Amino acid sequence: MIKVGPRLWKTGLAVALTVFLLRVTGLRYEVFGAMAAVLAVAPSANQSLKNALELIGVNLLGGLIGAAATLLIGPNPLVMGGVVILVLLLCQILHWQKVSGTAAAVAIFVMAPHPEVAYAYVGWRLLAVVAGSVVGTAVNAFIARPDFWPAAAADIVRAGAELDRFTARMAERLDRPHSITKAEVLTGAARVEERIAEARKKVALLDERGPMGRELAERSLRVLSSLLERIQIVHKAALTAERLPDYGSEVVEIQAAIAALIRHRQDLYARLLAPMPLEVALAADLLAIERRFESAIRLPAQPEEAEIYFRLYRMRSSVSHMSNRLGRLCVAATGRVSTVIEAAAEAGLI
Repeated sequence: MIKVGPRLWKTGLAVALTVFLLRVTGLRYEVFGAMAAVLAVAPSANQSLKNALELIGVNLLGGLIGAAATLLIGPNPLVMGGVVILVLLLCQILHWQKVSGTAAAVAIFVMAPHPEVAYAYVGWRLLAVVAGSVVGTAVNAFIARPDFWPAAAADIVRAGAELDRFTARMAERLDRPHSITKAEVLTGAARVEERIAEARKKVALLDERGPMGRELAERSLRVLSSLLERIQIVHKAALTAERLPDYGSEVVEIQAAIAALIRHRQDLYARLLAPMPLEVALAADLLAIERRFESAIRLPAQPEEAEIYFRLYRMRSSVSHMSNRLGRLCVAATGRVSTVIEAAAEAGLI
């Protein structure tokens, strides 16, 4: 059975209201107003407003250029071709590539033969498009307003869980990194990236309502991508660093830190999505891990050991970077950098 979702019936309602409004007010070109209403009912309220503004803009752009060319030069074929090129170039400059075809069509319609003079046609058409855009945007924003927060939050949770599983598997075998094949690493990373991509599609539709703003949601996904990149760097560096005589003691500390970062990430994201208040102890623990692993390791005894020690340093600095990204996300959510650091210092956590 075909499901009639809110967007479908809201599109029909927006078209009906637009046509009714244009007929009552005596405005012409109701077809263009109805088309504008259809495009204005987008998946999200923010996208509706963006579509409406772009549609008004391209109609104004194409209409004015087409009218000016008709009045100043005349609608001969070469002029029409030049106007289309100019309109498409301006759309590229204004980042209106998705609606550039509409702008070119408007210019052609203005320059083609029709019963009205060019400026009158542009004016009536623009009024119809404005009416349809306003009605469609209003219907989408105030009637059964689309809310993608639950779906986006669920996708962020799934992406984080997939990343945690991948990170844990990589960390558990840092003492024997050659036991992990390249195919395993690529397959595991691809699964995480797929989850992040799915979440990013939902987040792109968000507005500022919900537990956290769209900007913070996008940042949370960028942090997941950064953590994925860093755990792969840790594994790659371990393939060389494991030749160190005291690698066993070093890797235990790194494994413990990564396990702590997984727990902190889960706590942080749970609080962001719930939402719950962020604790100072969480930011302080992340800062402590960052500072502990950003410190320089001892210098190699022999020049030939430099590469091995450098790889160990890459492992440690990657752990520090992972903690830094989580800590910065935590601070961004609280908006109080100095308060977090001062409170953590007073508590003796850093």
